[in-house]
Amino acid sequence: MKKKISGFAFGALLAVMWMPVAVAHADQTDQDFADYLASHGINLGSPAQAVNMARTMCKDLEQGYSQKDEIDQLTGSHKLTQAQAEAFIGAATADYCPGKHPENKPSGGG
Repeated sequence: MKKKISGFAFGALLAVMWMPVAVAHADQTDQDFADYLASHGINLGSPAQAVNMARTMCKDLEQGYSQKDEIDQLTGSHKLTQAQAEAFIGAATADYCPGKHPENKPSGGG
């Protein structure tokens, strides 16, 4: 019984030790994303709002919306230029849904 408890405690300790690394990575990704947007003149509110929009966009893409649909949304209601919308989508897909990033899509697909 003592070995089971020790193994469990060790596993819990490892989980706690690794958790800050994962959180720090997510924070750095979010910060890099926000910095990229700012450097390209893209203002979608706070950095947290921009990250939230990127994650929502990824969910939209997973549900079948196209990148053109997302560009239309960004240029319409969010008043971004075409170039800014494309930069947002490129950065968002690279950071938050790389499977939907244009460079990672299988050729001949969509």
